[in-house]
Amino acid sequence: MARVLRRYRLILPFSYVVRKTLTQHKEYKAADEKALLILMISRDEAIELVSGLSRFSHLLMVSAMMKKLAERFGENGKKWELTGLLHDLDIDDTQNDMSKHGVIAAERLEGKLPEICLHAIRAHDFRTGVIPMSKLDKALIAVDSVAVLVERMKESFQKLSTEALKIKMEDTSHEQPWHKDNILRCGEIGIRLDEFLSICLEPIRS
Repeated sequence: MARVLRRYRLILPFSYVVRKTLTQHKEYKAADEKALLILMISRDEAIELVSGLSRFSHLLMVSAMMKKLAERFGENGKKWELTGLLHDLDIDDTQNDMSKHGVIAAERLEGKLPEICLHAIRAHDFRTGVIPMSKLDKALIAVDSVAVLVERMKESFQKLSTEALKIKMEDTSHEQPWHKDNILRCGEIGIRLDEFLSICLEPIRS
């Protein structure tokens, strides 16, 4: 019994140290995140970077959808919005080599966005070979394709419905199957298709 008690006294301080270390790690991580948000590029600065691009309207749409989706997941809306707004920063420079699309954009944005945002931008086009890992990565891929389909539809934004979007997704899948595959990634981040499409449509209807 005495041996057990002596062993317990040895283990207890070690457990306390582990818990304290983990707590401090979380605090440091939260502080780093806060610092990154302070240093992050503003929306106005981001708009300046992309306002002259051929896909400017697409970027505005994706950013609005991403911000709304961030609310659904309790994520940082500014990070998600800026990732959507800047993900095609290099689109006019990479048309002849789409394997670099997103990669060059991320290079240009270093120091302006957190690494998690930069990785999402690198990974949003499958042709780069960068593997999407995080919820942000997969959300951007799915939202990007939703915005592409919305832009191709004849209905006014106010009249768009989830059913119409699903029909468009199926019609498009014959020639461009990746859009359907991309959109269905919503399941990988824990949200059903109908709810996902509804969230994406909400900001553009208003």
